[in-house]
This record gives sequence, structure tokens and C-alpha cells, in this order.
Amino acid sequence: MRYLTYYLPFLFLFHCAVDLRQVPPPSPNGNTNRTQTNLPLVIGKFEILSADRGAYTDAWRMAWKGHLTSASLFSNVVLELNPKTTSDFYTIDIEMKTHYNDKYNWWYTWPVLWPFTGIWPIQYREAEYTVDFKYKLFKNKSLLNEGTVTKKGDTHEFLYGLYKVRNFHRMIEETNLEAVRTCIQNLSESL
Repeated sequence: MRYLTYYLPFLFLFHCAVDLRQVPPPSPNGNTNRTQTNLPLVIGKFEILSADRGAYTDAWRMAWKGHLTSASLFSNVVLELNPKTTSDFYTIDIEMKTHYNDKYNWWYTWPVLWPFTGIWPIQYREAEYTVDFKYKLFKNKSLLNEGTVTKKGDTHEFLYGLYKVRNFHRMIEETNLEAVRTCIQNLSESL
């Protein structure tokens, strides 16, 4: 019994929950000297429909700014419009919604709970992730384009599925990146 009292706190150091806050970093590969339009873009309303949206809304807003800048669509991408601006400008409003579902095959995984707690290697876990981006592109106050981009990703882990979440994080980040690139491609076609 004394062995369990030392071993049990050690198990709480392992984090087996998947973090959905995987923001894809922008790649600085665009030619910012040759943009598709000379008008600036303002990132307007940016909403994440999630319970913990306050923790990473700013990170997503900055990631979108980086992706739009590196895509070389607009001459300048800003988060707030300067009140002295009198020329034409674009505005984009974005709404993001995510859905994550994972499940275990308990026929393989049950020994990790008892009697081989923490050392049983076969822990089969499957995960599915869906991200939806609804966007609206305005020029001044008139609507130019709106659409919804939905991307799905899935992965599975066979060994140490409760504890090894790196592949799940990578899948979420790649799915988010694919959705952002599709949105930017749609914006490029509407300019």
C-alpha cells in the first residue's frame, strides 16, 4: 500500500488531455512588395465559439494577421482601423468553431487502469477534429464575399495513447493550417 501512495502522485504528472489551442504559426514566404491589392485590411470581429476562447483569441488574431501578411494579398494588415483613415479599406470578420471527439478501444486499454496502471503500453485511441471558419469580407461597408470553410482531420495512437498526445496536437494544428490556407485562397479569388 505504501508503494501506491508514492506512485499515485507521479501518475498525475502525466497529462493525457488533448489541448485544442493549437494555433498554426505563419510562414514568412510571401512577397510583401507585390501585393494583390493596395488597400489595407482590418481584422474586425473575430469570434471563437468555445468555452475557453478568452485564452487564445488574441493568439489566433495574430496568427491570422501573420498568414494574411505572408500571403501578400493586402498592402497592410492591421487589427484596428486608424480613425483618421479616409481612403478605401477591406474588413474581414471571422467566426471559428471547433469540435473534437476522441474514443478509446477499452478492450486493449483497460489494463492501463488496473493492474498495470501507467505502464501498460497498448492504449488504442482515435480522435476526430473539425474546424469551421465563417468569414465575411467587406470593402468599406459593402459585402464582397462570405463563406464557410470546414476541414476535418483524424488520427489514432496505438502505443501509450493516454499519455502521448503529440500526434493529436500535430493533427489539430495541420487541420487548422489547412482551413486557414483555404480561407486565404478564397479571399484571393474574390479580390
